[in-house]
Amino acid sequence: MSTWKDPFGSNRLGLWLADRHDRKNKQISRIVARWGWLKPMGDRGKVVWVMAGASADSVRLAVELVRAIREKRLDIRLVLTFEKEYADILSLLDDCDKTGWGYAPCDHPRALTRAMQRIEPFGIIAVGTQPQLNLSKLLDQHQHVLVVNPPQPVTFHCERVYNGISLHDSDEPGAMADMRAILAQAQIDPNFKSLVNHGAERHLWWLHGVSAEESAAIARQLFAHAPEDVIFVSGERANDTHLQISQWDRTPIPGSRIVWVDEEKWLPAISAAVTATHLAEIHPVTLWQAMAGGAAISCPDHSKLPKAELHAAITACTDPVAAWQNFRANVIQARQHGDIARRLFWQERRLAETMSQELVERIFEW
Repeated sequence: MSTWKDPFGSNRLGLWLADRHDRKNKQISRIVARWGWLKPMGDRGKVVWVMAGASADSVRLAVELVRAIREKRLDIRLVLTFEKEYADILSLLDDCDKTGWGYAPCDHPRALTRAMQRIEPFGIIAVGTQPQLNLSKLLDQHQHVLVVNPPQPVTFHCERVYNGISLHDSDEPGAMADMRAILAQAQIDPNFKSLVNHGAERHLWWLHGVSAEESAAIARQLFAHAPEDVIFVSGERANDTHLQISQWDRTPIPGSRIVWVDEEKWLPAISAAVTATHLAEIHPVTLWQAMAGGAAISCPDHSKLPKAELHAAITACTDPVAAWQNFRANVIQARQHGDIARRLFWQERRLAETMSQELVERIFEW
C-alpha cells in the first residue's frame, strides 16, 4: 500500500524527500522521470506504454511482453517504465529497436499529465502492478488499456484484464492464466547433478525462503541422518560461511554442505537435480520453476498457492525434514508427486502462452 513517503506516490512532502535523496545519490534520471519528463524513442509510429511495478517478477514479465510485441510489430514505438531497476533483466531489451525504458512517473497529477503529453500513448499495458489513484483516473479515460496479472481487482475501465489468479468469487478458473509461468525455464541442462555428485549416490534438496538460522537448523537435522546430502538454499541470504554457488568451481560438492544460491540462473538446474523442494514462501516465479523441474514439492500452507488445483501436486508440511525423510523412504511416491507438478506446470504454461499470444494479436490490431 502506498504511503506518504512513497517516491512514486502523490504526497508533495514525500516526493520532495525522494528528490532530495536521489539528488544526494546522483540519481538525476529518477528525479526527471518522477516528474514526467519522459520521451519515447524515435520520431514516428504509435506508442505503446508498458507499465511495470517494483518487483522483479513484474519487470521480468513486462520485458518478456515488450520483446513479444516487438517481434510482432516493428512499426510501433515502445516505452517501458518501472519503479525499481533490474539491470540484468533490462539488458534483454538491448536488441529491441525503437524501445525506451526508465523509471516511472510519480502519481502526482502534474507529473502524470506531463508524461501523457510527452509520450502520447496509443495503448497502455499495466503489468503486475496496481496503478495508484490519479493514474487510475487517467487510465479510466483512455481507450486502449490492458492489464496483466493485477495484484488487486481493477477499478478502472479497460479493454481486457488478464488475471493470473482469482480476484473475485465469480472468476472462472479456465479463463485465468499466470503469465509468470512463461518465465520458468522448461528445457534444463541435465549435467548439473552429475557435476555436483560426481558419481556419488545421495540426495540433493532445495530450500527456499527461510532465514539463515532456520536453514542451519534444518541442515543440522538432515545431516545428522544423511551426512552425504547437500542442501541448496535460496531466497533469504544464508550465512556467509556457506559455499556461494557463484564461487563454485564445478568440482564435486562434499556432503553436509549448504550451498547458498546467490545467482538465480542456477535455479532451473537445481529444480531438476533435487529429490524434493520446500518452499517456505511462495514466490510465483520460483514456484513455477520448481514445478518445471519435476521434483516433489512441499510448502507450509496450501492457502498461499495461486491456484487450488496445485494442492494435488504440493504437500502441505511445516517440517521440511520430515517431508524429505518421507520422500527419501518413498522414492516412487516422490517421483509421482514431481510428475503431477510438472504436468500442472505445462498445463499452466500452455494456457499462459495462449493468453500471451492473444494479447500480442490484440496489439497487432491497434
